[in-house]
Amino acid sequence: MLRNFIFAAAIATTAGAATAAPQVELWRLDCGRIAVGDLSVFSDTFAYAGEKRTLTDSCYLVRHGNDYMLWDTGLPAALLGKPLAANDVLAPTLDRTVPDQLREIAVKPEAISLIGISHYHFDHVGQAASFPKARLMIGKADLEALKSKPVPFGAEPSLLTPWLSGGAPLDAVEGDKDVFGDGSVVMLSTPGHTPGSHALLVRSPRRDQSCSAVMSPTLKNSSRRAVSHPSTPTGPTVSLR
Repeated sequence: MLRNFIFAAAIATTAGAATAAPQVELWRLDCGRIAVGDLSVFSDTFAYAGEKRTLTDSCYLVRHGNDYMLWDTGLPAALLGKPLAANDVLAPTLDRTVPDQLREIAVKPEAISLIGISHYHFDHVGQAASFPKARLMIGKADLEALKSKPVPFGAEPSLLTPWLSGGAPLDAVEGDKDVFGDGSVVMLSTPGHTPGSHALLVRSPRRDQSCSAVMSPTLKNSSRRAVSHPSTPTGPTVSLR
C-alpha cells in the first residue's frame, strides 16, 4: 500500500511539473526619442500651439520559458546618434540599438523568435529587419495598408522587407491573439490609431502588464477626453521596468 502511494505521488508530481506554466519575464528597451516642435499635432482640437515636448519610444522584450519575443522594434538604426533638429515639427533620434541592448542583458539577437508589431508606423517597426528569421505578427488591416498604394502617412514598408517579400514567416492577426496559447501573452485588438493596431497584455504570477503603443501624450488630452491627431505617429510612454 505504501509503495503504491509513493508511486502515485511521484506520478502526480511529475505531471504537475510537466504542466507548470513557463516563467514569463518582461523588459523595457529604449527605442528612441522624438522631439516634438509643435505639440498641437497631438490634439484633435490643436490646443497646444507653440508647446514642445520630447516623447519616449519604447520597445519590450518578453521571455516565455525558452522563447523570446520583441514587442515593437522602435526607430530605424539609421537614426543612431542623429542630432535633434531644433526647428523640426518631429525630430527623431536613437541612442542605442535594440541588438546592443539585448546583448547587455545576455540575450543573443538570434534568440528572438517572435516579433509583435503594435502598428505600422516607422517608429515602431524601425529595427525589425535586424531579426530577419523571427516570425512577425502584425494586424491584418495594417499589413494590407502597408501593401497599398500610396502607403499611409508614417508607414515605411521597406523596413519590413524580409516579411513583405515572403522571405520570412508572417502572421496577419485578426482580432485578439493568444501568442503562446496559455493566456500569458495576448495581443489585444485596438483599432483606431491605425486600422489594425494592437496592444499587448503580459500576465505574470505577480501582476499583469499592459504594453500600449499609443497613448494620450498629455494629461490634458485624457482629462478632456481628447485624442491624438489621427495622422500623426506617437511613441509609447509606458515604462514597465
